Amino acid sequence: MPPEASRDPLSGPPRTCTAPPDVTDSCPDTSLSITAQDESDDLSGGSATRFERALSLVLIAAVFAALGMTIFIIVSPGEGEKFTEFYILGPTGKATDYPTEFMSRTPQTVIIGIGNHESRDITYTVETFAVESGFDSAKNRPTVVSAMLLDRFSVTVPDNRTVEQPYTFRIEDPDVNRLEFLLFAEAPPEKISLDSLIGAGYRNLHLQLRVH
Repeated sequence: MPPEASRDPLSGPPRTCTAPPDVTDSCPDTSLSITAQDESDDLSGGSATRFERALSLVLIAAVFAALGMTIFIIVSPGEGEKFTEFYILGPTGKATDYPTEFMSRTPQTVIIGIGNHESRDITYTVETFAVESGFDSAKNRPTVVSAMLLDRFSVTVPDNRTVEQPYTFRIEDPDVNRLEFLLFAEAPPEKISLDSLIGAGYRNLHLQLRVH
């Protein structure tokens, strides 16, 4: 009679083998090979687990690094464009009612505004000129017939601040038809030629006048 199938809790399902009558034990013991296979599976599973943990740590570190860079960019924004605002308002502080027509030698007032966005405190220089201007049709641009310096004064404006201050002037000559405002961020030139007066400043403004 053939021997009964051997049962081993490590060998899985029952295994049946047939042996010749003169052989008492012909079924090889596979428990060792199965156990070795199980241990190999455990080792490979452990390696995979360690790899996944290492990968997770790398991903977490990358997320924190990206978050830190984003916070740095928000806290330390890039340097923007540097510029200066230069404008004139009417005597009421609005962009209306400019004194453009008046009698000679009568005091007239405007408000000069300077906005500093140059990333540093600046002491500006303002120069005003009473100008008699014409027009060069060949060059299609205004020309300066004569110009007289009316005033020169300094205005200190801290960075990212705007200063507005009234300015009063008098025009003596009825031939004057233009009031030129020149703003300098550095020291102004000692002498400005008539040809280069219009546009000679770092910023330039003017009022067209009719003086009686």
